[in-house]
Amino acid sequence: MYGSRYLTEQNNELQIDGVAVTELAKQYGTPLYVMAERELTDRLATVRDAFLKKYPNTYASFASKALTIGAVYQQVVRHGLGIDVVTGGELFIARKAGVPAERIYFHGSNKSTQDLQYAVKEGVGKIVIDHYGEIAQLNQIAGDTCQTVQVLIRIVPQVIGGAHTKIQTGGVDTKFGFSTHDDSYLQAVEAVLAAEHLVLLGIHCHVGSQIQEIELFERTARTMMGFVETIRERTSFVASEVNLGGGFGIAYTQDDQPLDFEQTMERVMAIIDEETTRLAIDRPRIGIEPGRWVVANAGTTLYTVGAIKEVQGVRTYLSVDGGMADNIRPALYGAVYETVIANRIKGETRHVTVVGAACESGDLVAESADLAEPVSGDTLAVFGTGAYNYSMASNYNQFLRPAVVFVNQGESREVVRRQTYADLIQCDLGLENIPSS
Repeated sequence: MYGSRYLTEQNNELQIDGVAVTELAKQYGTPLYVMAERELTDRLATVRDAFLKKYPNTYASFASKALTIGAVYQQVVRHGLGIDVVTGGELFIARKAGVPAERIYFHGSNKSTQDLQYAVKEGVGKIVIDHYGEIAQLNQIAGDTCQTVQVLIRIVPQVIGGAHTKIQTGGVDTKFGFSTHDDSYLQAVEAVLAAEHLVLLGIHCHVGSQIQEIELFERTARTMMGFVETIRERTSFVASEVNLGGGFGIAYTQDDQPLDFEQTMERVMAIIDEETTRLAIDRPRIGIEPGRWVVANAGTTLYTVGAIKEVQGVRTYLSVDGGMADNIRPALYGAVYETVIANRIKGETRHVTVVGAACESGDLVAESADLAEPVSGDTLAVFGTGAYNYSMASNYNQFLRPAVVFVNQGESREVVRRQTYADLIQCDLGLENIPSS
């Protein structure tokens, strides 16, 4: 089972940290996102102990787009991490969850004026500038409120990583950041240094997601320090902060070989120290932004099996009561997940294609799965769904977004309630004055 170490089997049934999945499905309904809270807190503790405490003058920001809920934010803060956000909505949730403003980094390739005004008003710790127009825009907003704003500049390191082209962000052809194959990033540095109400701290990058090659992180660290050197030569500015981004991969299937976090950071920080010695500068404050790695393996999604349809000589379709509305990644990225019949893990197997209930042929949960002989009413578990499932969920076909439940040592609690039909129409003004039938 490719997920949390808190996934166990008892009497041929899946348990999540001591709670039977059939009981969870019965109590909370399906589809259901279940998070093994101790997996989440163990990983946050690893970031804290193997990076923040081990290396002075460092910071880690949880890439909150991976799982944007208050209960996760609160655990992140308790473990000494900050939050990175990319929209006003993520910022709003972070602040409502009690995340200190100074621990928030605001990203985004096309921040609106309202986003920037909100960020400045809230006093977020850093804003990561992504394009030229944002420099003047942010400087104006800061000036209008008689403030100075600390910023980083996002640059493109020309290091390409990630398991799919749609999650690779470090190459020349990307919508993110300032180009480094010409002097665009140097011009941006000069513009920020000249801005009266902006304080430049350093540079930021992100090369991709679901990275499983340590060489990519090493190359990124060395490349970014090379940009520190070039910026100093051009402008005399020495970066006091370098953010290396995230992208740490996890095990979705047996084919994945995720890196050891502590060993990866040892190699990265050794390169940073080597480069700072070569440049004869103080080591900059080094930042990272883990997201998927923190939450993905803590998550398991539970479904109820419905129709089982055999197309003679072609395949057997096994339908569940969710799908692309609660997990778009298979349709969007071709993502592959491990899955089991959770109430009967072992037994005679049947090869099936697990599909969702949406009115789309591309609504796949698992294109190829060997499951214990399924019957309608079984509980199906899909592992490794803690990241980019709830956050990317939609109401397509007017499916209700599932609840999120945390389990911890035999106890469960609901941290996000399931949507209701009333939630679906709360913004539909055309239905306000229509009497119920």
